[in-house]
Amino acid sequence: MFFDFHCISLILLLMTSIMTEYFATSFSDSTTISSSPGGVLLHKNKSILPKLILIDRDGVVNEDVGSPGVLDKSQLVLTPGAGLALGRLRRAGCKIALITNQSCVGKGLITEEHLVHGIHHRLQEMLLKEDEDAIFDHIFYCASLKSSNDYRMKPNPGMIEEALHLFGVEEDSTSDDTIFIGDTVSDLEAAAHARISVRILVETGYGCWIMGGKNAPDGRVQVVLTEKEVSHNIKYDKSKAPYIFPFYYVSNLFSATEWILSNAKNSQT
Repeated sequence: MFFDFHCISLILLLMTSIMTEYFATSFSDSTTISSSPGGVLLHKNKSILPKLILIDRDGVVNEDVGSPGVLDKSQLVLTPGAGLALGRLRRAGCKIALITNQSCVGKGLITEEHLVHGIHHRLQEMLLKEDEDAIFDHIFYCASLKSSNDYRMKPNPGMIEEALHLFGVEEDSTSDDTIFIGDTVSDLEAAAHARISVRILVETGYGCWIMGGKNAPDGRVQVVLTEKEVSHNIKYDKSKAPYIFPFYYVSNLFSATEWILSNAKNSQT
């Protein structure tokens, strides 16, 4: 019994070491992960070109301007290569939906009409100027106040569930059909609530702060396995929130796209 216990312990330690090294994956690797009650489930040598890419807005597509958010289209500045990223994903056959909280409408700072026909219209123009295929297939937004606990507002999964239904994608925590890209804990929580297994955090926006000021590895993807790897400033209550780990950490939307498309290409060879 003593021998068996220590053998098992040594095996587990060895496996943990191998997994940690293995998860420092480059754009050329074709490995995806899914969260499960038992930890990490690997899907190796399987195409992960998703049917649907769900993307947060501020801090991912455009630069985050801080509270209370973008109130005028003149404040919009794209993150590096955002238009090129969306265009490449659409040419590869992916559907793309924007998933964004916009409580500035609920606060009365801007009208819903201005959000849709002013800010979002201008954002789409800027993306198309960078790449003629950079078009959102749908834009989901929640204009409620955070205090309302609206089911559609992240970290709740309402908007994501609407997107899955609209594009005919099944909710399945073992599926790679959908990928969520965000820059906040609430983005990761919403994706976890909706059982999206492939969750990507970008360094832009709040991502670097979440990671305690640590930059994403240049040209590589870091897999964050536990809460020990994020900033101590993050108040993460596992008893109340979904388990957001593991998730991927990359430089920006363009880097995330490079990795997604490279994995899909390598899996087909």
